[in-house]
Amino acid sequence: MLQRLRESLPNYNKAITFVVVDWDTFKNDEVTTGRQIPRRSTFVLIKGGKEVDRLVAETGEERIKAMLDLALK
Repeated sequence: MLQRLRESLPNYNKAITFVVVDWDTFKNDEVTTGRQIPRRSTFVLIKGGKEVDRLVAETGEERIKAMLDLALK
């Protein structure tokens, strides 16, 4: 879903830096434990160094798009 939204709305790719972390590889690493990411399919929005929103196991296009739109503000 995220990839489809990024492809259909190029403004996301222009304005947002996406960092994809393989949870299976980094589940015990600071990048996941420091942000308390408990499982795969966790999407965290960080602005100004602070967490603004988080989705866990969310597949709904409307909710993911809303989070991406929040990142553009």
